[in-house]
Amino acid sequence: MTHDPSKAGYPAINLADAYSSMGDPGTLTLRKNNSFDFFDSVSWTAGAHSFKFGTYIYRLRFNPLSSPNARGSLNFTPRYTSSAPGLADGNAFADFLLGYPSSAQVGIGRGETDARTLWTHFYAQDDWRPSARLTLNLGIRYEVNGQMVEAGNRFSNPELNRFVIASDDRSKIHPDASALLPLIPVPYVTSKEAGYDPSLQKPSYNRIAPRIGLAWLPLGSDRLVVRSGFGLFYNQAAYSISENLAQNLPFYFDKSITLPADQAVPVYTTNSILLAPNTGSIGGSGLNYNYRPEYAESWTLSLQRSLGANWAVMATYLGSRVVGADNSTYLNIPEPGPGPIDPRRPNPALNAIRAIRWDGWSKYDSLTMKLEKRLSDRLAFDANYTWSKSMDDASDPGPTFHEYNVPQDVRNLRAEKGLSSFHHAHRFVFTGTWEFRKGWSFNTIGTFQTGAPVTINLPSDNANIGAGPAQRPNLLRNPNLKNGRTPERWFDTDVFAMPAPFSFGNAGRNIVYEDGERNIDMSLAKQFQIKEGTALEFRAEVFNVFNLLNFVGAPGRIAFTPNFGRLFNAGPSRQVQLGLKLAF
Repeated sequence: MTHDPSKAGYPAINLADAYSSMGDPGTLTLRKNNSFDFFDSVSWTAGAHSFKFGTYIYRLRFNPLSSPNARGSLNFTPRYTSSAPGLADGNAFADFLLGYPSSAQVGIGRGETDARTLWTHFYAQDDWRPSARLTLNLGIRYEVNGQMVEAGNRFSNPELNRFVIASDDRSKIHPDASALLPLIPVPYVTSKEAGYDPSLQKPSYNRIAPRIGLAWLPLGSDRLVVRSGFGLFYNQAAYSISENLAQNLPFYFDKSITLPADQAVPVYTTNSILLAPNTGSIGGSGLNYNYRPEYAESWTLSLQRSLGANWAVMATYLGSRVVGADNSTYLNIPEPGPGPIDPRRPNPALNAIRAIRWDGWSKYDSLTMKLEKRLSDRLAFDANYTWSKSMDDASDPGPTFHEYNVPQDVRNLRAEKGLSSFHHAHRFVFTGTWEFRKGWSFNTIGTFQTGAPVTINLPSDNANIGAGPAQRPNLLRNPNLKNGRTPERWFDTDVFAMPAPFSFGNAGRNIVYEDGERNIDMSLAKQFQIKEGTALEFRAEVFNVFNLLNFVGAPGRIAFTPNFGRLFNAGPSRQVQLGLKLAF
């Protein structure tokens, strides 16, 4: 366990059966970051043109102070208090009191990073009015976002057949690597020898981002306005991705000890088990070196028509496409089949390697209709309806309540195409304000939207590949019920079937829907003017005024389990709130 006083504490004690866990394997992650910004711009106007040029320089020192599993974890089962080897008629708490763990884990090594990055951005734009009816906005950006480089080159990237260790230009690696270097079971090379950048991510220098927009008055007045635009926007990969590179051999090691299940006589105690030889396989978290910066292309077209002095209608189309998103995957996964998993891996010397790939994508289209009445005659009103569709191959780099966001079959990424887990096909929102005389006012807001989709997963590794949570069942027909949905049967669970052994299911991602939202809030307020500069306001607010039932969260989505297809949590019921506010 750790000898660092800042990370010291009780280890995690995990007990089988119905006992609660105690302690914690590590401390909270702290961040000690230093950032420096410089930006400047120059503007001038020449006739119908308004030019602006600028630069932005950003320097970041990224120092997450984490302690992954520094205190260790000790796990107790009824093994040594059972009546015979292999039975479980003993008591896990009794094994704990005797000090006989069945397995343990501990993190060895620093597991932290002292990284730096430098961004350099330049931009130019021109707001041009070629006529009184037309305005054009033209712009371009050039961005160089340096990759995260560890100050001591304490990064390592596991690949399928080798480890790549960050080094300097002379191929020298950090001395901290020496103790754990012999544990790497495959060949290793330095970043210099591999032809890699020390960041272990390929630098990118082609981040050119054009933008164009226009506003047109075809009738010569603002009664009808046409707006359109296109832009390309680059995204920055999460810094925590680079942090994973600091938690691989030879700078960090997740040691795991699992004692034989038929061992009847305890060999190790609480004080000695972490000194036992490692029994776990070597894996890690890696990145595809061929980094591609994520970017989004966005385009829009809107028509706004005034109806009289205070009414307006608007129709807006918005589309976007994301290319090169950072998605999670696994390396060294065997083909589905019978038998032990590790000998069937492409490289039997390594365990599965969680990796980040840079080829994720998404697509979004929406149409919004808006009716607006600006405040006049003491009344204002706004109503919006949006139809949208969002699709991708993963909606987040990590697991969410809706899905695990890793492919069920790493060799068939096309099967991951589906609705985004944040997709809401229909959304309607209205707001209204009515100002009475003598300081009274009435306000309301209503929100109605359809539910987001959810992925159905299997509870076990049916394909026998060592990576089970993202596997999906077979789908026989549409699981969504048109009528008769209840919290006990939110969708048709009978349409799912277990795939044949050692195979993947044909069900897609995000094919059933959680509950939507139906809510109307109202308030009534009265303002009393006490004297100049002093007023008292009374408010009566009612949330969910019609007491509409909304179920929150995803239904049980693990197939063939007791809670499959069931909902348990309801949103807030009607709430009434009274308040007084004195303004002076």
